[in-house]
Amino acid sequence: MSLAFETEQADEQFLAEVLAVLDVEEAEAVQEPPQPKLKRLRPRAKSDTTVKPKRIRTDSTPVESPRVRNKAKIELLRHEIKGLEAVLASLQSSKQRTAKLEWHRANSMWKIIAIRQSHERERAEHCNMDLKRMLFQQCALTRSPSSVLTLWDSLPVPDVSLSMCTNSVPLARGRTPYG
Repeated sequence: MSLAFETEQADEQFLAEVLAVLDVEEAEAVQEPPQPKLKRLRPRAKSDTTVKPKRIRTDSTPVESPRVRNKAKIELLRHEIKGLEAVLASLQSSKQRTAKLEWHRANSMWKIIAIRQSHERERAEHCNMDLKRMLFQQCALTRSPSSVLTLWDSLPVPDVSLSMCTNSVPLARGRTPYG
């Protein structure tokens, strides 16, 4: 019997310890109800980790109604439209000026081409005159030796037999004693 008592006492101690552990787990479970873990659609930025205070309106900042804000926007847009119209007018006037300038250029373009061609023609005429002068000089130079040669041809031909006798050096084939 003593063994049965000892086992009952050991069992009772074991049960007491198990119940104490269960009580502790039960107390923790009651304090923190299980919450499902929610995912954020957008992760927080690193600067958002600190809690920002809510914006509090003060009396120093006036509260504008939507009508006043819209009126200010309309005025801003009107001012912007005026600026853009001024830019458009300046661009159109510059376009008209360039069109007139192009017309003037086109009108005077034929004059420019005519002047250029006139200068080129004058330069070519001067070049031709210089070439003619050089040609006449060349002709004069060629006439003087040709006149000497014609005079040479008109001279009587010397006797070849005499010249061979006096010359002890024979002439090369195809050569004459004069040339």
